[in-house]
Amino acid sequence: MKNSIYKRILAFTAASLLMAFSCIGCGSSPAPSVPASTTAEEEKTEAAQPESPAQESTPVASEASADTASYIPADDEYFYVNGKSPEEITGNILFWSWDPNFFTMVEKMNDIYPNVTFEFVTIASAEDYLQKLQTALTSGGEIPDILAMEIGMVGKFYEMGICEDISAEPYNIDKDLLIPYLVDIGTDNEGTFIGIPNTAAPGGLFYRRDLAKEYLGTDDPEEIAAMMPTWQDFIKVGKDVVAKSGGSVSMIPGMDSLVYPMVNQTGLSWKDGNKLMVAENFTDTFELLKEVKAANIDSGMDIWTPAWNASFAQGNVLCYPGSCWFQSFVIEPNDPDGAGNWGVTSVPGGAYNWGGIWWGMYNQSQNKEAVAAWMKYELSPQGAQNKYELIHFYPGVKAAYSSEYLYKPNEFFANQNVTDFYLKEMDEMTVLRPLSDDSMFYSSMSFFAQSLDSGTAQELADKVEEDLISSNPDYQK
Repeated sequence: MKNSIYKRILAFTAASLLMAFSCIGCGSSPAPSVPASTTAEEEKTEAAQPESPAQESTPVASEASADTASYIPADDEYFYVNGKSPEEITGNILFWSWDPNFFTMVEKMNDIYPNVTFEFVTIASAEDYLQKLQTALTSGGEIPDILAMEIGMVGKFYEMGICEDISAEPYNIDKDLLIPYLVDIGTDNEGTFIGIPNTAAPGGLFYRRDLAKEYLGTDDPEEIAAMMPTWQDFIKVGKDVVAKSGGSVSMIPGMDSLVYPMVNQTGLSWKDGNKLMVAENFTDTFELLKEVKAANIDSGMDIWTPAWNASFAQGNVLCYPGSCWFQSFVIEPNDPDGAGNWGVTSVPGGAYNWGGIWWGMYNQSQNKEAVAAWMKYELSPQGAQNKYELIHFYPGVKAAYSSEYLYKPNEFFANQNVTDFYLKEMDEMTVLRPLSDDSMFYSSMSFFAQSLDSGTAQELADKVEEDLISSNPDYQK
């Protein structure tokens, strides 16, 4: 599905930011309007926009910043759940996560809802989370009140029947606050809205500026994107980099790092019901992977391995396909001294989404009001800003893109305007509908991308299908 938000959001963002900057030091700044609708029809015509809830109810104090001016006050009806004020909302939320950062993120709701408490449980990984959840459902064990649906698992949650309709009474989580493609992913196959996004997750090509200057002659992201709009151009540039460096610098770390972008750029599904479509839809992807491999522009490092992690600081790889969350979760931890030496540009072949988590409400939870309250906080201006400032998650909330904090110079990326870049990528990218067993499919594609010499492109696609059938005998070629 195509997502088209950049022009709409950027239009009101530019105007509101200009107003915000012009008002700094003069006492106050008005909260910007928010696009009210996300339909395809609106892409053709511009319509008048209603005021945001913050605009309707928040007087802006003379001391307020351009960001906090748009905050919704705690006593605003927006934060009410089932007719209860924030002070009346109680509950002890059980929350499992494989990342402790999320515990800090969730606790911030106490700024609005002081009487909600938490029980945090650390899980090793997203895969372990799903296994633990399925075991608890079977055995009658404790189930978390907030469900964490990682992108590779979202399709599985569509079918599990354990998620509440969060748009229904008395929760009334407003999906119109969100960027459209994130709503689509958070809506199951029956049309029920089951999850809010943790972050938008547009992909990008992250590169070291020192190596780009030395081997490409520029570190400007637009100039680099213009050099290699296609994967064939990418291969040509990669060969030049390897030749100029005498083989000491590779274009990419390894072949499996290309799987997510290349698969998503096709816009094609790997199955239709139980009929596998890998051979039909992704033989060409293996052909392209083999073409890149034959050019000898990778370092042979598998993604997520210690060698891959270490390479970010070593300066022996020019660029890495990734997603906007790479900054805080991958690049900064692996290259702590790299601030100012990184940039991000478009991936050859087209924009794509990589990753994301959707938060759902367990439909048998005894703390539904508290979970709904947390979701309302997450979708508020202050919730979006908290998430960004904590771990650089780019909000799924449309109104956040009228806020100054998202457009402050990003020092890690040498003051590049990465927010505008990510908005542009979101506007252009094709987003695949989640399917049950997505994680298994990507794992199999990545495995065979690491062993491209083991067969022809057709044979490799067939091997992926055989691998999937071995894990789920219901699948058919």
